[in-house]
Amino acid sequence: MARSKVAIIGGGPAGSVAGLTLHKLGHDVTVYERSAFPRYRVGESLLPGTMSILNRLGLQEKIDAQNYVKKPSATFLWGQDQAPWTFSFAAPKVAPWVFDHAVQVKRGEFDQLLLDEARSRGIAVHEETPVTDVDLSDPDRVVLTVRQGGESVTVESDFVIDAAGSGSPLARKLGLRQYDEFYRNFAVWSYFRMEDPFQGDLKGTTYSITFEDGWVWMIPVKDDLYSVGLVVDRSKAAEVRERGADDFYTETLAKCAKAMDILGDAEQADEVRIVQDWSYDTSLFSADRFFLCGDAACFTDPLFSQGVHLASQSAVSAAAAIDRITHHGDEKDAVHAWYNRTYREAYEQYHQFLASFYTFASFTEPDSEFWRKRRITESDDDRLTRKKWFESLVGNGPKDSGGTVESFRDRASTMIAIGRHQRPELSDDFSEAELNAARIRWISDLTKRLNSISRFQWTGGKAVLKPHYRVEPIGLRLEQREILANGDGLDMAQYPMDDATRQIFQDLAEEEFGYKALVKRLGAVGKQELSTQIVLRLMESGLLTGYDKQGDKVYVQGRLHFGGVGVEYEV
Repeated sequence: MARSKVAIIGGGPAGSVAGLTLHKLGHDVTVYERSAFPRYRVGESLLPGTMSILNRLGLQEKIDAQNYVKKPSATFLWGQDQAPWTFSFAAPKVAPWVFDHAVQVKRGEFDQLLLDEARSRGIAVHEETPVTDVDLSDPDRVVLTVRQGGESVTVESDFVIDAAGSGSPLARKLGLRQYDEFYRNFAVWSYFRMEDPFQGDLKGTTYSITFEDGWVWMIPVKDDLYSVGLVVDRSKAAEVRERGADDFYTETLAKCAKAMDILGDAEQADEVRIVQDWSYDTSLFSADRFFLCGDAACFTDPLFSQGVHLASQSAVSAAAAIDRITHHGDEKDAVHAWYNRTYREAYEQYHQFLASFYTFASFTEPDSEFWRKRRITESDDDRLTRKKWFESLVGNGPKDSGGTVESFRDRASTMIAIGRHQRPELSDDFSEAELNAARIRWISDLTKRLNSISRFQWTGGKAVLKPHYRVEPIGLRLEQREILANGDGLDMAQYPMDDATRQIFQDLAEEEFGYKALVKRLGAVGKQELSTQIVLRLMESGLLTGYDKQGDKVYVQGRLHFGGVGVEYEV
């Protein structure tokens, strides 16, 4: 059986998960970590999808034994004079690896748990061994220069995964990094000693709270500690230098009255920390014999706690890609194309959320510099020049909506309406079940709109199948599959398709029938349970456009998507 030798730079979640996945797939792995573990990291709040990955890698018992704070949701006090709203992780357990919760962790001990597990399974782990150079010039191998015991040595491997975080040696050497002008933020944070103020369905939730100068995160971690951070504009850096980090943190946090209400008389229990290297991605995530994972590839505003999940998801994907290339070398270019596409789409989905939610809040908060800079008011905003997600997101909007930006802002409004509390203030009386009525209303409206579609128009003349890949959920191998496309550059990659399904959409392209007829035909080829989701995804991708009996376009506003929550995981 073919085996590859893989060097991994960095032993954090991305590096450890990549190593564990490669080991599971039968490859030889060596991890080079510049620090000695445990070492401090921020980013304590996880997503259910990360739990799913760790579960399938066999870490469930060890995660459970840590007694981490269970995270059932994320709660937002988002916008001045807005009722709280909660993004619940509740999801039916349609498979053993689907989770309805995440955990809040101390990253030092969590990261060490992952790295120790990699070591215990036979993966070579070298701590305090920084990688100083990566040579990709040989098409048949990778040569790393590492510093061990004060000496520089070179080591060879078949592939390299750079999971070294923001200090990525490869991204720096290759000049791949590009910073995002829309999210020119930085974070200042510390920790407070306090018990969770809630014991009901809000127990363990994270809080994101807007105020004039930005927003505050509040995350309950182990041992009655709360991580409390400020996200403010980069222009505040001069003020931090002038006043000092401690005074800036204390005085700015005091401006956020809702955060102060939660904190009460809690005492600060740690130093103030700052991170300024904010919101970037890379022009290329993988090629030839290298892959970038986690913060080495991209980082964006942590509003939705996506950092560790993006790291873990990309790590599994990179490992699966290396395994596929090892066994099917002729597919190398196609596998790299898949990795770059899926990783970029996952990253851009968070941008959809962030830009939409920032724009929503900017119309409720005082007219401050922070919120003025984060309000999208025109679709030709020069900060969106690289944002294909914006074009695709607003492209499905109604022509008479008053402009695409309004329909874009409404995406956040829809999510907020679904999760809005019945009381104007945070209360232990909140029950996750009280969100059901809003969910039912949203589903009812969605169903009504779909049923009103009497004619679908297929974009392009043909419905075709094109090759794609998907990570198999249990074995974590990359498998070939086919997805629906129109041959003109548009496709829908979320669900695999077969020729019987393709024929339905070819018929639709020629006959233009409506929603009810389409669902019936999909059911006849075994797609009954997924029929509505398939239709919605095809509309979102621009392949389907619906019209009612009067010939008017039917605008269907689905929920914003991002990975790691719900029952459909990218990995």
